[in-house]
Amino acid sequence: MSEYSGIRGTRVKYLASDPTLNTSTEGQVWYNSTSGTLKSLVQIKAWSAGGNMGTARYAVAGSGTQTAGLAIGGFAGSNQNATEEYSGFSWSSGGNLGTARYAGASGGTQTASFYAAGSTYPPTVLQTATEEYDGSTWTAGGAVSTARHYAAGSGTIPQGLIFGGQAPGFSNATEEYNGTSWTAGGNLNTSRGALAGSGTQTATLGFGGATPTLTTATESYNGTSWTSVNSMNTARSELGGSGTQTHMIAIGGNGDLTATEEWDGSIWITSSATLAGGQRNAASTKSSATAAFIAGGSPGTKSDTEEYVSSIDAYSPSTLSAWASGANMPEANYAAGSCGAQTAFLYFAGTPLPAQTNATREYDGSNWTTTGNFTSSRGYLGGCGTQTAALGAGGFPPNTTASADYDGSTWTAGNSMSQQRMNTGSTFVGIQTAALLTGGDQFPSTPRSLSVCEEYDGTNYSSGGAYPVVIQNIAQGGTQTAGWAAGGLSDITPGTPNVVRTDTNHYNGTSWTAGGALPTATYRAGGAGTQTAGLFFSGTPDGTSNIATSFEYDGISWASSANMATARQSIGAGGVSSPSTAAIGAGGYITPGTTDVTEEFTGGSPITPTGAVASTLTTS
Repeated sequence: MSEYSGIRGTRVKYLASDPTLNTSTEGQVWYNSTSGTLKSLVQIKAWSAGGNMGTARYAVAGSGTQTAGLAIGGFAGSNQNATEEYSGFSWSSGGNLGTARYAGASGGTQTASFYAAGSTYPPTVLQTATEEYDGSTWTAGGAVSTARHYAAGSGTIPQGLIFGGQAPGFSNATEEYNGTSWTAGGNLNTSRGALAGSGTQTATLGFGGATPTLTTATESYNGTSWTSVNSMNTARSELGGSGTQTHMIAIGGNGDLTATEEWDGSIWITSSATLAGGQRNAASTKSSATAAFIAGGSPGTKSDTEEYVSSIDAYSPSTLSAWASGANMPEANYAAGSCGAQTAFLYFAGTPLPAQTNATREYDGSNWTTTGNFTSSRGYLGGCGTQTAALGAGGFPPNTTASADYDGSTWTAGNSMSQQRMNTGSTFVGIQTAALLTGGDQFPSTPRSLSVCEEYDGTNYSSGGAYPVVIQNIAQGGTQTAGWAAGGLSDITPGTPNVVRTDTNHYNGTSWTAGGALPTATYRAGGAGTQTAGLFFSGTPDGTSNIATSFEYDGISWASSANMATARQSIGAGGVSSPSTAAIGAGGYITPGTTDVTEEFTGGSPITPTGAVASTLTTS
């Protein structure tokens, strides 16, 4: 029988412990004398599920990286102008394209991308427009010379490349972009559409597509001309591609929806890693063959995202944010005061229909217990702080300025606010000795909504910076000196319709400044988390219907998150001043009536390496 030394010309290393595992160890074989095992370090290649896009669509373009990517345009029953940004586990809304279209070519990074050509339907009209993205806004660039769709793109701004496509016949045209205008480059050897490609303007790889027959053709571009190189193993079109001219992956596509092939600079090798769902006409990263994603696409109209990793490290896949059931409250209730953390939550007073209550309940993450009563029975009040040092203020009936402090067992009346108010919901943030109360409802006075903010120092209330608009039933998170507020209802002028808001504003301890807008106008929602890691959940868009939607905030923009199991409004929220990865929502108003349901939120996380792992080889 052949021995390893005879085959490889070297002996297996005999070691008392595993060597330091890094790229220099990859492919090596050694014997661990302590464990009595033969081991090796091999590269791990795998696809795993990522966060779903907010808008399902196909013929969507992509650019950027696995943790800072873009999905651009597309089709979903109509032409799409939506841009979504990927953080590594969730998608958030970016700036809309000026021209809604699909099947365009793209390249670049999340903060410097181009999107060129494409088409609109119905009827099919091929486009020449180019738009450039700066991380928030699309602006018009120079038009391509050949109107087409299903072309491939590579490079970035100001050095982009577009090649192939349908115009309407199959094209071999290549155009180069300098940030202002497109000029002709060398033609592809094989005219085709629905191909993939990536790289730079002077070093790009183009592959696959339809002629109209599905093709395996691969070509390499040097900035002047295309050269045919070794073909793919599987003919396919409408595929994704990510990487460089010397290291590329081909992803899915019409012909084999799940297959991944890897280009090593010379040949294509079919990878052991396959897509779980199978996708074509989808957005993919452009930058890397070892850390990529593919999102959206078809069959059907998909929102799925899958993430690819090729590394000597093992990886924990990205996890999606989720709501899970907690223990039900002792009674159904809504419009109560609330504060604290997921495992040390306080819920007090409120409106268990038909009357108000003064009951105080504590939740430890598993069970509810009853403690000292609030100073009066009322609903529509605000609260903040912790389970052992809380503040409750305002409420109805009657509309009041009263506030009280809680020490973990007993409520004690404190000094009054300067302005009576109710419908504060989760508009208190901070701690018992450094709190902020924003807006509210001064019923029966008109206009009912307030812009007045008050700060509490543990003893007295003083004026804070006025909110930019009159507001009530707003959601908040953060602290007195680094807070956020979003959504809410503005009762501006008696006799005119109320305005349900999407704006987010940041507070710095003195004044408010604008933040990113919510995707949906909502009020009577819950708020949790910090100014740079916030959570907005449940609520109502119209005062009648209830929603179960959640959004996560990074300090700049909101991203769709997991839905709650129970749609409701006027929910009790906890986790306001801590990161939104562990929030709680309890009670609330459903249509009709109230609920006792408690739900606990766990935030998602991006794909992360856990370190290299040696494989044990089977011996006989």
